[in-house]
Amino acid sequence: MFPMFFNLFMLLALFLVDFSPATCEVDAFIYNGFQSANLSVDGTAQFTSNGFLLLTNSGTQNQGHAFYPNPIHFKNSPNGSVFSFATTFVFAIRSDYGNLSGHGLAFVIAPHRGLQGSLANHYLGLFNSSNNGNRSNHVVVVELDTIYSEDFGDINDNHVGIDINGLKSAANYTAGYFDDTDLFHNLTLISGQEMQVWIDYDGRTKQMNVTVAQLHMEKPVRPLLAWKYDLLSILDQTMYVGFSSSTGSVPAHHYILGWSFKTNGKAQELSQLPKLPRLGSKGTSRFVTIGLPIISLVSLVAAVLAVVYYVRRKKYEAIHEDWEASIDYKGLSIKNCTLLLRDSEKRSYWVMG
Repeated sequence: MFPMFFNLFMLLALFLVDFSPATCEVDAFIYNGFQSANLSVDGTAQFTSNGFLLLTNSGTQNQGHAFYPNPIHFKNSPNGSVFSFATTFVFAIRSDYGNLSGHGLAFVIAPHRGLQGSLANHYLGLFNSSNNGNRSNHVVVVELDTIYSEDFGDINDNHVGIDINGLKSAANYTAGYFDDTDLFHNLTLISGQEMQVWIDYDGRTKQMNVTVAQLHMEKPVRPLLAWKYDLLSILDQTMYVGFSSSTGSVPAHHYILGWSFKTNGKAQELSQLPKLPRLGSKGTSRFVTIGLPIISLVSLVAAVLAVVYYVRRKKYEAIHEDWEASIDYKGLSIKNCTLLLRDSEKRSYWVMG
């Protein structure tokens, strides 16, 4: 009898484990720099020796992706409510051509780590002409767009947008932030400066907030975007989170300096991030900053001295010619010649001195 009851007990236990709803999952991670990151990357994405995640480099028509390698639980069950989640990251976009840039970068929630069939240019490495906007994509995007695309209804070439399954934004606004007095301050995404983004989704109110500010600023109280939408039909029970970026005819460096994510809670604050080199420092050397000014000064002084010498020389020659022209050489004695010679030497000494 005992073995039979034991077997029934084990079957009941297995039934409860397999079919009872899971407890509330909590997924969290943080990257303060990417010196030893375990992200899954493809395309042009790479980790630099100084701790940056570089999504695109100086190439054109390129795309790069970087995803957290493990799936994130966004629901307790396939039809359950979507968890609250929060993420923050620091980025910088630096163009090789000043105010011209690549197409920007995006935070992505997708069913798979790889975005198969995605294109560069204005598709941001996310979609292509045939699947852009399809409901079957199950993709949530927060884009930092730096190129105006009329096809997608962009408001300008410097905006932040929330996209669902395609690149036509459901909500967008010019990049910037609101201060404590509700005054809007514009931010230029391709300025090359480090900026921080906060994305918060409230599973209870079904509202997504997106906030952007300069690095080392306190998170603004008022978000840049506040959009109410239930992600129940968009997000699967488990999804992957990461970044995508692309360039077009103009190359650009799209950097991620740090990244934090958490479900059912607040994302950890980022700290001790790697520092990007100062803008304009590339190619600068001690020869340029010190050597060239010294060489220029010496050349200028030499030129001035040459001009002074030339003017005085011409003046001396003119006086000498006038003096010789005024002398009557006829009947001059040796004594007179000697006196004239001495007088000439005195004049020469006076002119050259």
